[in-house]
Amino acid sequence: MLLIATSVWGVLATASKGPGTNGQRCPEPTKIEHGHMENRSMENEQGEHIVHYHCDPYYRLRGPGNGLYQCNEMGLWVNHDAGAEPPVCEPVCGKPKNPPRQLQRIIGGHLSGKGLFPWQGRLVLPRNLVAGATLISDRWVLTTARNVYLGQKACVSPEDIAPTLQLFLGSKGQLPTGTVERVVLHPSFNSTDCNSTCGSTSTSITDLALLKLQHPVPLGPEVLPICLAHKDFLEVGRVGYVAGWGRGTTLAFAERLRYIMLPVVDTSLCAEYYAGGSPLGVAPDLGPGTFCVGMSELRGDTCHGDAGGAFAVHDPDDDTWYAAGILTYDRTCSAAKFSFYASVQHALAWIRRTMAES
Repeated sequence: MLLIATSVWGVLATASKGPGTNGQRCPEPTKIEHGHMENRSMENEQGEHIVHYHCDPYYRLRGPGNGLYQCNEMGLWVNHDAGAEPPVCEPVCGKPKNPPRQLQRIIGGHLSGKGLFPWQGRLVLPRNLVAGATLISDRWVLTTARNVYLGQKACVSPEDIAPTLQLFLGSKGQLPTGTVERVVLHPSFNSTDCNSTCGSTSTSITDLALLKLQHPVPLGPEVLPICLAHKDFLEVGRVGYVAGWGRGTTLAFAERLRYIMLPVVDTSLCAEYYAGGSPLGVAPDLGPGTFCVGMSELRGDTCHGDAGGAFAVHDPDDDTWYAAGILTYDRTCSAAKFSFYASVQHALAWIRRTMAES
């Protein structure tokens, strides 16, 4: 049996370097991360050697191409659509196994079940403070810039902040993700604003930060990224979901993930509401990259520690969930009418560029 198995493997190994259409030999097909090759020694009807790439569960092929590559006359593995570029498997996003249902509410909110918000992260900061974070790939997390400065002694550098952060995922926030390798602040966020939790003198600040993890997180039903909004989901009346481990009715941080359903409202109403001062003593930053959200019909609201969570909307056209915004003003706690979010679409170019360049 050992001799037979060895002979068969020898045939397969030779076939994987099989001839192209004119007898030209192709090299061993490229191995890909988060994927594998199937039937490495197949031939099609024309006698051309082909390989078929597949992605692991919770990953999908990026861009054009069906994963089918054939050895051409130049001795190259090529795909009809992607050419000679090897396939790339990227994380599936915005496809929770157990999507949320309507009419649930974070202060007095509904407890999240497994897999409802698999992109929601619990960011633990110095002095045991808790903030929200949103998983947008298997190695990148989106939160607010001010979040990463919570509990810090001073306006330290992003390089010094990274090792002080701990990120946990899962419906109970119990799954550690390992080391935060890098913190990238939005370029409009000046380090002098780090001690200002809100009410900055500048209205052009985009209060966002990207966290890069040292290693990819294992994806599954409880851990899955949300897609980034590529179109306008922010028409007045649009309903989105926000989840978090922020403070509840007792002002203690939640032990279980909670979520709420909230409507987008006219930003001019919010500006007018906060123009005369906030009932909380401080007002949120009102800039072109922000939008405004009201309370639920049951007066449910976000609170301290929820900032960094996504305003998640469902697009019925492709049955996918998108992060339309990131909560930046989490101090309302049902005491003020409106909370504010940074628009993901407004910052999309920066997010994509940062992830691609790293």
